Amino acid sequence: MKDIICFIDDSPFEHELVKNIIAPAAPDIEFVQAYTFEEMRVLLDGRSPSLFLLDLWGQDKEIKNPYILPKEEVKKMADVLPSLDDIYSNLESQDFNEYLRRIFSIVDGWRKIFESVCSKIGQNRKYGLRNLMMVRKYYPDVPAVIYTRKSLIWDAIAVFNAHADGIFIKPTGVDDNDTRRLTKKFAPQFVMELKRILFRNKIIF
Repeated sequence: MKDIICFIDDSPFEHELVKNIIAPAAPDIEFVQAYTFEEMRVLLDGRSPSLFLLDLWGQDKEIKNPYILPKEEVKKMADVLPSLDDIYSNLESQDFNEYLRRIFSIVDGWRKIFESVCSKIGQNRKYGLRNLMMVRKYYPDVPAVIYTRKSLIWDAIAVFNAHADGIFIKPTGVDDNDTRRLTKKFAPQFVMELKRILFRNKIIF
């Protein structure tokens, strides 16, 4: 009997990637795909899953009237971030820590912009954390790993506090076709990592 990996994600595009690229890389595993935990329970129909693969970020239905921030507002936030000239100004040739600190100040600035944009459109980690909570309630001994593209340090802390068994970052291309290409390249290694978690869980239990 094949192991069953349950994939829960709110994006049709991600379901396409799993169905057409990742699942074919693991013919000895059955992938069951759903958009919600409740839908997954129906699809399982009493069968025992071997692993849950959960998206993290999704639309928060409690956010009323989501909207895209105007370009001018995002530009205003971005304009106060350090420039490349700021990064290299008066930088000593061997001062690596200062160099990285300056680079990170730009990264961290865009992280804050990203979080602000997400709050306005109603995207956050509640979707995945709820699914993870339900997995832990109904399938406490089944490993659950997060599979996300929009991951921040606070996300990693949140999912491990919620007892996830791991976190994987989805490949990201410049467009959908490039993402498909990268996913195909990534799929064999990804499947191997999932099987490693499955094997480890069987030894434990």
